[in-house]
Amino acid sequence: MTSDLVLPVFTVDGWSGNVVDDEGVEWWVTREDGWASGPDVRLSLASRPQRDGGFDAESFRSVRVITLEGLAIAPDRDAKERAKNRMGAVLADGSTLSELTVRERTVVRRAMVRLSAGTKIVDRGPHGFEFSLQVTAPDPLRQAVEPRTARCGLPRPGPGVTFPLGFPLAFGEPVDGSLSMTNAGTAVAWPVWTITGPVNQPVIRNDSTGQRLAFSLRLAEGDTLTVDVAARTVTLGGASRRSMLLPGSTWFGLPPGTTAVGFDATDTTAAGTLAVSWRDSWI
Repeated sequence: MTSDLVLPVFTVDGWSGNVVDDEGVEWWVTREDGWASGPDVRLSLASRPQRDGGFDAESFRSVRVITLEGLAIAPDRDAKERAKNRMGAVLADGSTLSELTVRERTVVRRAMVRLSAGTKIVDRGPHGFEFSLQVTAPDPLRQAVEPRTARCGLPRPGPGVTFPLGFPLAFGEPVDGSLSMTNAGTAVAWPVWTITGPVNQPVIRNDSTGQRLAFSLRLAEGDTLTVDVAARTVTLGGASRRSMLLPGSTWFGLPPGTTAVGFDATDTTAAGTLAVSWRDSWI
């Protein structure tokens, strides 16, 4: 059972920093670089020939490189050797990304990372050693560990009045094919949409900006179309259906704050549904 030494607590692949582990080893992170600060920026400006300055162009964030350096203090020599072996094995499998979670005072966030430099271990006395761990996150965003989810059906009119009539008249509430989605972070969050049939030519509409994702296809009952905005993929039953994306569609994300989204189709009497998951995001 681990206990905290100080916040933030860094956890990846079974190892944690700024804690006392179940063998009594204190793992102090004395230097962190790349988590709290922003990732590098990639510029593609072209110089103006025979003139001052350059031609403007968009900038993009680079990958996030995170370095954790610190000191491990073990209760005895044997525990020290086991701790060194444990540190050396962190993220030894380079074939997959692993979740790095950072528990801070007000939020728990994550990044998907892999080892990007050799782990350094240097003895410091009979019971201690210094360590250095460097990881890289291909996605520079820091995201909430717990995803948010929402779901709605297609818009339909209310059921109308009920006989015998009574006053005041009650016309029934419409089923409003809309979602209100909140991103509590500071950067655009990229959702994953799931449309489940039956539905014909579904449309996901950003009512806050007018942007939309529209698809020229019919989903039968039980068919599931998955739209990953960050990956720019559209799949149905594991097969790509990106060619069904209609012209004028935009891969829109969710900026900080609240975004109103509508779900529509050519036949709103169908029982199709729209589900979405996203994570609050920070740069």
